[in-house]
Amino acid sequence: MNIDQFKLALNHTEASDWAHFERLCSAFLVSEYSTLRTMANPSGDGGRDSELFASDKAPLVAFQYSVTSGWRAKIRQTATRLSEEHPNIKILIYMSNHQIGGAADDLRAELLEAGFMLDIRDQNWFLERTHTDAVRENAAKELFDRIGKPYLEDESLIQKSSSALNNNEARAALLYLGLQWKNDNTDKGLTKISFDALVRAALRHTNSEILMKRQQIKEKIASALSSADRSILDKEVDKALTRLTKRFIRSWPTEDAFCLTHEEHLRIMQRLAETEDEKAVFLACIEKLCAESLADINGSKPEDTEDLINRIPRVLESLLLKRGEYFAIAVKNHNLDDIGFDDLTDIIMNDLSNNRPASDIAHYFPALISLAIKTLLEEADETIERYLRGISNSYTLLTFLNQTPDIQAATRKIFSHGTIWIDTTVLLPLFTEQLKEESQRHFTKVFTACSKAGVKLMVTTGILQEVNAHMNNALQCSRFSAGSWRGRTPYLYFQYLRTGMAPADFGKWLSLFRGRERPVDDLALFLKDLIGMEIYDLEKASQKIPEDFRWAVDRLWSEAHSKRRGNNLQSDETTTRKLIQHDVETYLGVVALRKDEPTSELGYRHWLLTLDRNAWEIRTLIREEFQDETPSSPLLSLPFLLSSIAFGPLRQRVGKESELSLPVILDIELSDPVSLDIIGIADKVRREHEGAPEYVIRRMVRDAIDAARRRSRIYAQEADEE
Repeated sequence: MNIDQFKLALNHTEASDWAHFERLCSAFLVSEYSTLRTMANPSGDGGRDSELFASDKAPLVAFQYSVTSGWRAKIRQTATRLSEEHPNIKILIYMSNHQIGGAADDLRAELLEAGFMLDIRDQNWFLERTHTDAVRENAAKELFDRIGKPYLEDESLIQKSSSALNNNEARAALLYLGLQWKNDNTDKGLTKISFDALVRAALRHTNSEILMKRQQIKEKIASALSSADRSILDKEVDKALTRLTKRFIRSWPTEDAFCLTHEEHLRIMQRLAETEDEKAVFLACIEKLCAESLADINGSKPEDTEDLINRIPRVLESLLLKRGEYFAIAVKNHNLDDIGFDDLTDIIMNDLSNNRPASDIAHYFPALISLAIKTLLEEADETIERYLRGISNSYTLLTFLNQTPDIQAATRKIFSHGTIWIDTTVLLPLFTEQLKEESQRHFTKVFTACSKAGVKLMVTTGILQEVNAHMNNALQCSRFSAGSWRGRTPYLYFQYLRTGMAPADFGKWLSLFRGRERPVDDLALFLKDLIGMEIYDLEKASQKIPEDFRWAVDRLWSEAHSKRRGNNLQSDETTTRKLIQHDVETYLGVVALRKDEPTSELGYRHWLLTLDRNAWEIRTLIREEFQDETPSSPLLSLPFLLSSIAFGPLRQRVGKESELSLPVILDIELSDPVSLDIIGIADKVRREHEGAPEYVIRRMVRDAIDAARRRSRIYAQEADEE
């Protein structure tokens, strides 16, 4: 038994399990307090979710074992009762299966003033001491055997999931695909990984006394993959059974029946416990986001929080399923399209329609759900990223299996090497990531993985000039007083202010990337050191494109820039013309480099990676204008790149750990522009807290901006309707 399994058991210990928790507490305390005696009337109200004990050795000390989630009220109630019935006791040691930590600091101070010292021994206290001696280790294992193991073996674990699937066998397949994906190395083929997981899912309730015949296994898997070719499925299941027999499953040839080995059952339970731990962190994050958002809405109730905690994972999984379907369809049809967040609104509305909320504030739910999902994806830590990555990959595999069971053959056509050209929209987040912890630098992780896999990352001088111009514009904005800047706040400065840092230090921060004399060269050196990016200009290559096509692209980009920058009062005609020139040069240059590449759309060696929706709209307009004579589009979206790293030939070079650390979705933040006077908010907070330590001011500014962004997103729909 490992720590994750013990943690799972603690998380699922309920009031009815008070006796098991009492034995656990006694075993963990025996080395410190050899004799404990139960005090009279332990719960006061007849409940058995807690017990009170006193120590014979230390009569000033009382112990309370409690599994209630309302620990704060329980501690106050106990302190009051002790002061009335046992005035000699001055120290209360509170034993809980929940995580409490620093959340009780105020309560400790409160009780100290009342004459009590409070010592809380929560879930972390138990976990940290699990392997300190045999008595504690055995007690932890006993709790897992009584509570954790039955939970993991129960079919309700699958039935109660937030899966976007209705078929129970499909849900089981999804779960086991995720378990298999996390643990199998990248050298193993996708088809083998998938069918090894499907066979395990089908055999999940088997043992040496409960066998399953080959045909039953095939029927279960066919039920999970209702759209797949049955003849191919059966062949792959036979291969998997042969591959897994002896090491992971046992076979009875005369009966043509199978079961999982005992060791494999234990291994799967360990994996399930790890996933459940990740899920608990994920749900706790959602609960926190919901509490913050609902605090801004009058009339919200606890039932609204409960509804959203159940609804948001379901909506998010539907979004991940939709993205997996998009990728599988793109691979099947050799046609790449941009995947935005337009589907998220439709998914939310569909879920609200099918599962109507009984709430007085239901009209806020679309905004609340969208806000929670976007915030979660923006700020996800490594544990949540790993959990969501497992779900996302499982949905993609399941989609592939329904379309073509031989996933390996289907994904072989995706590019395995080549060059990705990066535009300004993708470069700017790379710079703002330097304001974050290393684990939160998602763009850097993706491009590091690409570089590791042998993909060349390229940028033109024109694009670097555009980045430098954006930095100059942002620096100019930072020197304006609040309310005097006209137009949009530049992206870099907006993201900088979000961290709470002082406007006066913005120039100093920019100096991390460039100097005064040769800023473009400095930017190139920074990007080369960060992700191995090289500079190569495409002006000559772009001139090889036929004139009529070149002029059409120039015209469309000019119209797009004119529309996009119409409200930017800081821009001028010369700057705008240079930006158009850079975009046209990069787009046409990559198209020109492809002319000598006789390959399918998925296998081209040169790609243009962009987050600019205008680029995708222009691609559509060009197709309409030139019809069959339109060159293959060079555009590559971030969702497709992420999926290509996970499922294409690149995965073997990237490696399992790097692949699992990649973000699920990268384009979420840029899909949700917020109209906000961030400069004014930062200035106001700084003036109000003048004289406070800088780290305090930064925290105040950051919190004020986050709260304003949250309220802006919640009430955006209401404002639009007015």
